[in-house]
Amino acid sequence: MTRISSEKNADTGQVWPNFLVIGAPKSGTTSLYHYLNQHPDVFLSKVRKEGRFFSGVGDGSVYWPEFYHFDTAPDVSDYQALFAGYDGQSRIGDVSPDYYAYAPIAARRVMTYCGPDTRIIAILRNPVDRTWSHYLQNVRRDAEFYSFEKALADEPRRIAANWGFQWLYADTGRYADRLRQYRDRFANMLVLLQDELDEDGPGTVRRIFEFLDINADAPVTVAQRFNTGGIPRSKMPTLQGAHDDRDADSFETLHAELVAPVTGVSGATSADGVYPPIQDDAVSIPPMADETRVRLQARFDPEIVALEDLLGRSLDRWRPS
Repeated sequence: MTRISSEKNADTGQVWPNFLVIGAPKSGTTSLYHYLNQHPDVFLSKVRKEGRFFSGVGDGSVYWPEFYHFDTAPDVSDYQALFAGYDGQSRIGDVSPDYYAYAPIAARRVMTYCGPDTRIIAILRNPVDRTWSHYLQNVRRDAEFYSFEKALADEPRRIAANWGFQWLYADTGRYADRLRQYRDRFANMLVLLQDELDEDGPGTVRRIFEFLDINADAPVTVAQRFNTGGIPRSKMPTLQGAHDDRDADSFETLHAELVAPVTGVSGATSADGVYPPIQDDAVSIPPMADETRVRLQARFDPEIVALEDLLGRSLDRWRPS
């Protein structure tokens, strides 16, 4: 396939990104979308945050429960529709965590369509905390009916059945192998930590602007965090294993029985599989069980070492003190 330049093609009118924020999921990508979108030299899709073109998730091969609506861009025309309104900004971006989750295919397709000069931004989070937050998000969205421990134990089956990464909580925290797919293809890659965004939001965003070679002093408000965690009290029975004995029932069956009659919502109502805002005031982030945290830490320790080797930096902050 002939490589397409990552700019607006004068002959076809097509617009292709020259930078990507690839993830990881639940590490701050939604906040970065809103921060970068404030810069006058940056264009991000106004249709939705995530383009979901390069990962191939729109080809129908990945399983997503029917009630969890997930807009994709299965072909070039669908993807190009997301760039309506582009007005000559020097940086054209796409913020899609599925490009991280499906790194092998996504990195190859980015190279084909956008070229080797595409700038890659990744933001990562302590993998133990990220896994827990990923799970809680699905519980909050009525998209997970197992306890955390049961869902983790079910991951091998889900992987074998080609479930979407949205339901592969621990597997999605394996950073090094995925990032290597991009590092081996693209000379310009910036890897950030969510810890850095939390500790110094303005400084972290300035680093991104410098990496993109645009005005680093552009006024951007970074005080608000977007897509933060937490679940309402009504979801606690799921965490406590109320449905762990329903192995024989599909997610669609459980949703139709447990969610739709209570909420009146038969499926997600937005392009990103997000249900209406939770009205319950008692939203909180419950602690992970200590024994589960210990097991996950042991599971991720080799992954953290591999990432340290890849990045050439210490990640001791991700280890228990």
